[in-house]
Amino acid sequence: MNRVLIMPVLAAVLFAAACDGGPTTSGTRARVRFFNATTGMTGNGGFTANGQFADGSALGFARSTQTCARVDAGSTSFGFGAANPGGNGLSGSALATLNNQTVEAGGDYTVVATGSVASPQLYLLDNSFSGSLPSGLVPFRFVNLAPGPNPLPNVFSVFADGLPPSGTVIAIDAIVGSPTPWQAKTIGANAFTVLVGHLLETRTDATLDLQAGTVNTIAIVPNTSDGFQLINIPRC
Repeated sequence: MNRVLIMPVLAAVLFAAACDGGPTTSGTRARVRFFNATTGMTGNGGFTANGQFADGSALGFARSTQTCARVDAGSTSFGFGAANPGGNGLSGSALATLNNQTVEAGGDYTVVATGSVASPQLYLLDNSFSGSLPSGLVPFRFVNLAPGPNPLPNVFSVFADGLPPSGTVIAIDAIVGSPTPWQAKTIGANAFTVLVGHLLETRTDATLDLQAGTVNTIAIVPNTSDGFQLINIPRC
């Protein structure tokens, strides 16, 4: 089986890098962060919104934009391709597009590119979380951004605090690009177990530090050792 690697999640640093100093405010535009999880690209990947290159979106593998783009609310199209050497546009045509996506005024989104450079896939993740949590808890979810080779793409099972019956199921057979429902964990160190499919021999235990004030989307992303890593993508 593939070797599995868990990267440290520096949630406090990531949250501090979120867009323009905090949560999205209401208005006529939405905020969008871009994240590149495609494999096999020799240079940086880049993103467009409504045909315009998004500033700062020339990204290496497993990188996200430091700030968020502002996008007009309504029907929006996104593109992804190889960034040019100057990092201010695409080098040629987009390799993948995601058309006619509805973004809400004041909304908070992440556009992710994953898959191989030969066949990249784009997904729009809605980062809205409007629930009220008791003091000491923060929201989190997982998303599979490690599709693996066709015709048998990777699926992942995720558990909190060990395997059942003592642990809690977060996801079973999480498919690519579909985040798990929001759940809540206590601020601080939290233990998670990740399996590739249902295979116990691929079991990896990780402790992630969830910081106060964060809304955590934890992505399962490929790594360069044919395994995967966990990256906490900050919302805007």
